[in-house]
Amino acid sequence: MPATAKNITPALSLPKLLGLLSAALIPCITAIFLTGARDTALILIIGTTIVAIFFAWRLCHTRKQPDNPDPKSQVQALLAPTHEFIGLLNHSSHETPAINESLHALEQELALITNKVDWAQSRRDTFEATILISDLRGYTAISETYSPEETISLLNRYFAYMSEIIYRHNGIIDKLMGDSILALFGSYDGTKKDAADAVSCAAEMQIAMYKFNRENQQLGMPALYMGIGINTGKVVASRLGSALYSEQTVIGADVNLASRIESHTVRGQVLISDTTYQQVFDVTQVGDPMLVIVKGRREAIPMYELISITNPKQLKVPEREIRRSPRVDVDIPFKFHVCEGKIITSEQYIGRISNMSTGGMLADSDTRIDPYFFVRFVLDFNILGIECNDIYGKILKVEKKNERYEMSIEFTIIDPQDRQSIQELVNNTLAQAQNSEYNKL
Repeated sequence: MPATAKNITPALSLPKLLGLLSAALIPCITAIFLTGARDTALILIIGTTIVAIFFAWRLCHTRKQPDNPDPKSQVQALLAPTHEFIGLLNHSSHETPAINESLHALEQELALITNKVDWAQSRRDTFEATILISDLRGYTAISETYSPEETISLLNRYFAYMSEIIYRHNGIIDKLMGDSILALFGSYDGTKKDAADAVSCAAEMQIAMYKFNRENQQLGMPALYMGIGINTGKVVASRLGSALYSEQTVIGADVNLASRIESHTVRGQVLISDTTYQQVFDVTQVGDPMLVIVKGRREAIPMYELISITNPKQLKVPEREIRRSPRVDVDIPFKFHVCEGKIITSEQYIGRISNMSTGGMLADSDTRIDPYFFVRFVLDFNILGIECNDIYGKILKVEKKNERYEMSIEFTIIDPQDRQSIQELVNNTLAQAQNSEYNKL
């Protein structure tokens, strides 16, 4: 209620007013008649009656107002009739799939309201939480290829899948940032800090991408891939902004670190920090630690690729496509630039591609580029009469061979048409190899 508002109590009804006067005047008149009061005694009886009427009137007008009511209690009181209605529908004998689906959606919305109230109460509280940040790979190419309506529809389907999984694992979506999601697992009062929920959620999110991409295929849209970074640490919950716009969110060095970890993921990969791993090491299987220097940290930090988790339930992160894609030997020159954060360096490097698939390639160069850097390049398909757009890739491994540096590169952003061109190149090369073997026989 605004500070200028006043509590206005409605006037007493006529029956209540008559009852109040009767209750006070009848004893007064009876006392005067029985005692035969005169002068001073009469004045005292009448005065006492007036005082009694005044206090009775004040008591009727007094309403005890709660001081600083608890917002969560108010929300629960408001939602109580809705919960009662849901209970009646759940016990109804006329259940239909449509009603059940509507009930499920309504229950999720009610849980979201209650959770948001919890977070809204945390003004500038510092607490421990596990931060999950996900980001789509290839979304930029899609947004430039398809109409805004198709792009929005795709994003909404993606968010519908992921938000349901996050809330099912006791997470809270802090914000949506384009095609990225920032989710929290914990509570501002420090009572919830189970990192296993976040890791299990990430595994299930990657599993859900299969169903999402099957829908994309049916709609004639390309497959998308997701990278997820997870970190556990201290965050500050606060309302940021101005009088014109503000939002409740979390900030802090550990939120930034989660973002840095996510930026090092490739498609279909889940990377977790050492602080998260220390809380879930007994229920997870991870790859060998990768030591990476990230912005804001002086020393290299370890990251672990999540393979599977056994608790709260058994989940395995799907094997990434690059490991399954057929590869062919090629000899294609390419020029590339190194990406440092969001900045693409001006220096151009020259190399040659020796092996390729639709998911990545093996290339060598005279210059050593450290692992986990991103590169931008254009494939030279002039010999095939194909024009190629910019492709972004991440260097996974570097080995020195014959005075040159061999790089294993996985594609992170690639135009669907360019991926199709690579697929045709792979298919044609494999077909030629099979024909050659057949002719030898």
